[in-house]
Amino acid sequence: MQQTANQNLILIEGAATYERILAEVREVELDEGLRHLKDFLKIYPDFAKAHNDLAVMYYQTGNSLKALAHYEKAHKLDPANIVYRKNLADFYFVELEWTGDAINTYLDILKDNPFDLEALNALGTISLQIGRREQARQYFTRTLQLDTSNQDAQMALRQLQPAALPEPVQNAPQAASPVRKLEQPERVSPAPAFKELFRVSEPEAAPKAAVYTAPVQSTFASQATEPARSAEELYREALQLANTGKSDDAISQLEKVIGLDSGHAAAQNDLGVLYQKKGELQKSRHHHEEAARLQPANKIFQKNLADLLYVEFYEFEEALGIYVRLQAKAPQDIEILKAIASICNTLGKESDARFFLERILTLQPWDRDAQTAIKEMEAAGKAGV
Repeated sequence: MQQTANQNLILIEGAATYERILAEVREVELDEGLRHLKDFLKIYPDFAKAHNDLAVMYYQTGNSLKALAHYEKAHKLDPANIVYRKNLADFYFVELEWTGDAINTYLDILKDNPFDLEALNALGTISLQIGRREQARQYFTRTLQLDTSNQDAQMALRQLQPAALPEPVQNAPQAASPVRKLEQPERVSPAPAFKELFRVSEPEAAPKAAVYTAPVQSTFASQATEPARSAEELYREALQLANTGKSDDAISQLEKVIGLDSGHAAAQNDLGVLYQKKGELQKSRHHHEEAARLQPANKIFQKNLADLLYVEFYEFEEALGIYVRLQAKAPQDIEILKAIASICNTLGKESDARFFLERILTLQPWDRDAQTAIKEMEAAGKAGV
């Protein structure tokens, strides 16, 4: 107890000291700034912000190895900090070309916040650069469903399908630079890829992208004390609330959307996601089943339902049936292959599980989940001999 209190006092004291040092660093040459930060870290070696800023400065001097060490140290000390996570992912992809590490870092971000536009665009950019055009399209489409004016996504989708587009779009985004400002690092983004158990809605056949339906006017407009808003307007508000972490308010708005338009599949799906995060599993299941029923061809809605049945309800056979149907239509979808492999392993079908894991590594050799799963299966096999 006393030790924790002392640590908190040290952090408070360190923060005040660091603010003074930053003011000095802004007025001196880069080499002098580096010296100031290194001296500070000798006294406060676990101050994550200083490690992040030192990484930025080392990157500016061209010292990539030291930049990497401090980006990783900042992330290790404060793993929940979104700026440190994105800086590290950017550096992996842009500077080191460690595509797999960048993908996994951004997927972890999306797992915590499926509405993160920068992470979606980053994954879209990486997918585009490694030749996975369909996945890139899905990520950028999801971005536009959350923010119809997002220029990076518009430009990317223009490049991906130059003909007619459902949303206004234009050319292709550049990968983000891993360099960030010292205090509040400005964020642009590189790009993501696969695996995230619970995504939020999206358009027909577009992972992680919510589907927009035509605005539906309220039938009670004449009784309203303020101008009636359409289901689509309420839906956009709900997405903004969800994206800022206001899940309860987002749920309230989405329920209003369903009240106006019970056939709004995207709202049904997103309610399923948000209720699942709150632990209200029966409500989550109801809305996921509605979304899947309303749009049976939508891959993401089907995936979300299968994920829920598998992870929360342990209905392995039913979930496996959905995944197998999806895999027949998308034989190279990494998320689906992982899900099938995991269920096969759970059911004791190790040879089937290994088949799907090896298929993943054929498509994506850097995939750490598949690599780890195969090693664990091999270790278990040796232990059983």
